[in-house]
Amino acid sequence: MTDTTPGPKVLATKLCPWLRPALHQLDAARAQERLGHAWLVAGPAGVGKLNLALVLADRLLHAGRSDEPPELGPAEAAAAMRERHEPYDHHPDLHWLFPRRKDDDKEDKDPPKSKAKSKEPRTISVEQVRDAIEALALKSHGGRAKVVIVEPADGLTIAAANALLKTLEEPSDDTYLFLLSHQPRRLPATIRSRCQRLEVAAPPPEVLRDWLGAVEPQRFAALWHAAGAAPLLMAELLSDNDLNKTKDISETLNSISNDSTEVQAVAAAWAKPDSVELVLTSLTRLLHREIRSRLVPAGSTSITDPAAAVLHNAWTKLTLRQLFGQYERAERLLTQLGGGVNMELALHALLVGFQADRGRS
Repeated sequence: MTDTTPGPKVLATKLCPWLRPALHQLDAARAQERLGHAWLVAGPAGVGKLNLALVLADRLLHAGRSDEPPELGPAEAAAAMRERHEPYDHHPDLHWLFPRRKDDDKEDKDPPKSKAKSKEPRTISVEQVRDAIEALALKSHGGRAKVVIVEPADGLTIAAANALLKTLEEPSDDTYLFLLSHQPRRLPATIRSRCQRLEVAAPPPEVLRDWLGAVEPQRFAALWHAAGAAPLLMAELLSDNDLNKTKDISETLNSISNDSTEVQAVAAAWAKPDSVELVLTSLTRLLHREIRSRLVPAGSTSITDPAAAVLHNAWTKLTLRQLFGQYERAERLLTQLGGGVNMELALHALLVGFQADRGRS
């Protein structure tokens, strides 16, 4: 990998400790010349799937590299999460497909000074896939492998997924495709059936505590729940000090559920470009946690968070079906960021769904 940007470089040369077993599995298959050409790497968002794919890509693109990669620290991981898409080309034989904005070329020449995250579409276009397929038809620049990383794979449009099928079925020589997904069921069955699958699970709490370092238990519990136990997201929250923002989101949702806050005002505040992604991401995690708490027996986790009980009580009147519906709506809005949707109106409609007593006498 090139040294042009610290994010992708560190993700390609260092590895989160809980990903070592998966890397060893892939390394062993590579050494025995039985590494499949198409892989679906599935796991929660923020668990390190991109880190694993880039480290393996680095090994494939530099034949013979099999040394143990140094450990990726939480501060480095948080920085890499913010910078991982700048710039876009890291190696002539690495083709990295991810959601692109129309003004990306302009931003490449004049990168924004602000660290605020802008709204982006969450889809990968058929044009991006076709460009990658054309590149794969050529001889590799380094005379070794050619690697395609699709992130997130569930962001492929229908046309893009269809365009990728033939390459998955009949890849060119020394071509490897890694499809990263935290929602693999959203992928067409035709895509899933053509890939070998590798599950990447979040590490247990004790591993995360060691990795994050000196974090007091109460703060660790809040991080765990705010990030859905996703290690890289926990590191990013800790680094950016966004934990207070997620706490404010929970408190506001509680007020909405109790009909003590004006929904329109909240929707207008949360729809702002520097807030909407964090809000929707936090909301999906909170809903996922509540759904899981109803489906999994009590006491199944050693991590407790007093704040969790507040929303649990606030959402008692919502049925499991309603919670699933709200989760799906929040996920859908995440995929539509930057796509022209009136986010204030969409958020208003979503938030009203938490008022279980609305319209009842």
